[in-house]
Amino acid sequence: MALSIPERLDDLTPEWLTAALRESGELASTATVTSSEQEILGEGEGFLGDIVRLRLGYEGGEGPATVIAKMPKLANRAMGELLGAYERESCFYDEMAGDLPLETPRMYYGDFDRDMASERQEAALKLADRTPRLLTGLMTRLGLWVSGRKNRRYILLLEDIGDAEPGDQLTGVSPERCATVLAAIARMHAAYWESEALENRFWLVPLSIDARIRNGLFKDSQPTFREKFAHLVDDSFDRALSWAAANGEEGVRRLYRESPTTLLHCDPRLDNVAFRDGEPIVFDWQLVRRGPAAYDVAYFLSGACADLTGDDEAELLRGYFAVLGEQGVRGYSFEALVRDYHLGLLTAMQTLTATDVMDMGEGRGVQLMAAWYERLAARAAGINFDRLLAAPVA
Repeated sequence: MALSIPERLDDLTPEWLTAALRESGELASTATVTSSEQEILGEGEGFLGDIVRLRLGYEGGEGPATVIAKMPKLANRAMGELLGAYERESCFYDEMAGDLPLETPRMYYGDFDRDMASERQEAALKLADRTPRLLTGLMTRLGLWVSGRKNRRYILLLEDIGDAEPGDQLTGVSPERCATVLAAIARMHAAYWESEALENRFWLVPLSIDARIRNGLFKDSQPTFREKFAHLVDDSFDRALSWAAANGEEGVRRLYRESPTTLLHCDPRLDNVAFRDGEPIVFDWQLVRRGPAAYDVAYFLSGACADLTGDDEAELLRGYFAVLGEQGVRGYSFEALVRDYHLGLLTAMQTLTATDVMDMGEGRGVQLMAAWYERLAARAAGINFDRLLAAPVA
C-alpha cells in the first residue's frame, strides 16, 4: 500500500515518519519513531516552502536524531507549482544528487504527486515565452489559477546539516572562501560538461527557456527599482541596466546557445551554502537547470563578497577555470569564460532587480538585497559592453 504524502506539518506524525524511514531503508523494520519535536526554520521568511527540523525519538532501534522536512507553503503553493520548484528539487535529489562531486544534504525520503502535464513543462514554457508581451500578465494569472487547483503534494526529508557553519549572504565572505565555493562548483560543472546525463529529464529545463519573460519582468520593474535604489545607480550601473533593457533577452539566448552546457544550481548564494571542515555543502536545489557554467559563477560572485576588487575577481575566475582544466574540460578558453561571465552577470541582474515581482520581506531581506545590488553594480562596472554580442570567443 502506497505511503500517503503529507500536506501539512501536523501530518508528519511519528507513525508516518516510521513508515517513511523504513521504506527508504533508514530505519530497521523493528524500530519505531516514538516522538517528533518540530522546530520551524526561518519562520516568517520562507516564500515557497515550509522548512522544519524534526527531533526524533526511537524505540527498538536507531535512526537519524534530526531530519529536515521541506514541504510547500500552502499560501504560496500555486507560485511554487507554476515555477516547478518543488518537483524540480525532488527529482534532483532522487536522480542526481548522489552522483555529484559536490556535497549536498543526504535525502532520507522524498515523494510527490505525479502529473502528466508537468512532464511536458519544457514545451509549455517555450510556448509561454513566445507569448506576446501584452498577454504575459494574463498568461501568468491563468497559470497561477490552474496551478493553485492542482493540490499536488510534495515532501522531502533531508539530512540536518545544522552542525555546519552557515553562509551569510548579507555579511559576505572573503575572496579565499569564495575560491573554495567556486572550486566545488567547478567540479560539479566539469562532471556534467556537455553530458548526456542532462538529457531526457523533463524537469531539467534550459536557462534560456524564459528569456523573454525574464527580460519583460525586468523592464517592467525598472521605474520602481531606479526610484527605490537611486543611490546605487551611478553612470556605470545605469549603463548596465540600460544595456540589459535593450539587449537582455538576446544576451540570455546567446549565452545559452554559444556556451557549453552543464548542470546549474541557478541560486548559488551564500544563504544556500554551509561549511563543514572548510568545505562547502550546497543546498536548496529548487531552481536547478541546465545551461552555461558561467551563469552560476556570475550569480555567486555578484553578491558573495562585500569588498571584492577587480584583481580579486580576475584571480577567482582564473582559479575556477584552472579547476575545470584539472577535471578534464578542454576546448573552452579563459577569454570565453570572461565573456560568458559578463553575460551571466547581466542575466542574473535581470532576475535580481525585478523588484515588482520579488517580495523582499522586511528587515534582513531589504538589507540583503540592497547590499547585493551594491556588489552587483561593482561587478558590472568591469563589463566591456561593446564586445558582449560580438562573434563568440573561441
